[in-house]
Amino acid sequence: MIIMKFGGTSVQNEEAIGRVISIVRSRLRERPLVVVSALAKVTRLLCDIADEAEAQHEGKVKELLAQLKDRHVKLAENLLASKPELLSEAMEKMAYRFSRLETFVSGVCKIGELSPRSEARIISNGELLSSIIIGYAFNANGITCKWLDARKMVITDENYMSARPDLAMTEANVKRAVAEDTKGAEVVITQGFIASSTAGFTSVLGFEGSDYSAALFGMALGASRVEIWTDVDGIRTADPRTIGDTERIEKVSYEEAAEMAAMGARVLHPLTIEPARKKNIPILVLNSGNLECPGTVVTREDKAPVGPKSIATQERIFFITVQSPKLIGVTNMLAKVSTALAARNIPVVMATASESEVYVTVPQEKDGLEEGLDDVLKSLSTWAEVTVYRNKAQISIIGRGMIAFEGLGDKTISLSGKVYMVSLGTNLLSESFVIDRDRLQDTLEGLHNYIFKQS
Repeated sequence: MIIMKFGGTSVQNEEAIGRVISIVRSRLRERPLVVVSALAKVTRLLCDIADEAEAQHEGKVKELLAQLKDRHVKLAENLLASKPELLSEAMEKMAYRFSRLETFVSGVCKIGELSPRSEARIISNGELLSSIIIGYAFNANGITCKWLDARKMVITDENYMSARPDLAMTEANVKRAVAEDTKGAEVVITQGFIASSTAGFTSVLGFEGSDYSAALFGMALGASRVEIWTDVDGIRTADPRTIGDTERIEKVSYEEAAEMAAMGARVLHPLTIEPARKKNIPILVLNSGNLECPGTVVTREDKAPVGPKSIATQERIFFITVQSPKLIGVTNMLAKVSTALAARNIPVVMATASESEVYVTVPQEKDGLEEGLDDVLKSLSTWAEVTVYRNKAQISIIGRGMIAFEGLGDKTISLSGKVYMVSLGTNLLSESFVIDRDRLQDTLEGLHNYIFKQS
């Protein structure tokens, strides 16, 4: 069995779904389980619906719900026009989903309160709707397809908007559901991103969590591989949206792929790697719009070459220095700063420490200090001098054997003008630099040419 996950851009319209059907048809001998995301931009639309409901903007909520319904109904009509009986069934199931969503959103609108549990319930509808339509489209095209509800298989904690799965329970559920409920099917279709808490309420695995879902299904079923279908030609040496002349990476290790995600590369969901690595299942990153491209294979370390693989950036970060007037030791310095940040759920991207100083970087998610960070800084200021540097960016070079690649520091300084912090990953898989944000693009292009374009 193989797992085939298709992201939002791969299922965004009738033409894209037609390509998906063709791709899956070519894999039927391998008994594919297909994992689909919501249609492109639908999750964002559902988030807007949730926000407008909380704000009690009833008129706007109705307008957005109408947009959601219109897009899915038209797509189903176009895909299933030749099979009126299947169209009727699909419409009935979608009508049920729309009715429940409208009723629930109306309730949120009335009370003007949106809990994480309520938000997860609202935004889960994107995957449920897309999988209904695509499942019927498979059947309409002569591929026998069975639909499974991911919420009955993937069981998580109660952190509803960024839930963590119970791996043992999820594995048992997936094996049972696939064995019992899919007899006679050529293809099984289910949803990425969505799950249920142990209490039985809808949860989600964090935004862009469909990759993670695919890896979980692969782990549970002992799949021969997991295919992640996107709109780019595999994993690239940099984000192709920021540099036009990137190169495809042929092979990358599980560890390198995880490091790329941790350092800001939008390649795979950060948690995707571990379930696949646990069972030694290769992950293929492929382009549904370019079937001739072999993509990238994520595999065991001994099967991937040594050397730099990719450059990742985080465009908006805070660089924070904490200086104690006393020498209290590296361990104590790190402990005091990390404890304060963890208490407010503020993630640390990088950290270095000495006997009396700690340097950290944290993501800047919006202008000004993100929620909670201001309180942390005030607390730290009671015993240390704290300085926050804004308008900074982070650039990271990832790959096995980074320590043997000479000249990165000097080249980064010459391109950026100033480096505020340097950090070599503890696993020796990355070297990162904090620079001024307005020098990021020039530095990125210069480093990319220096590392990957040398003859």
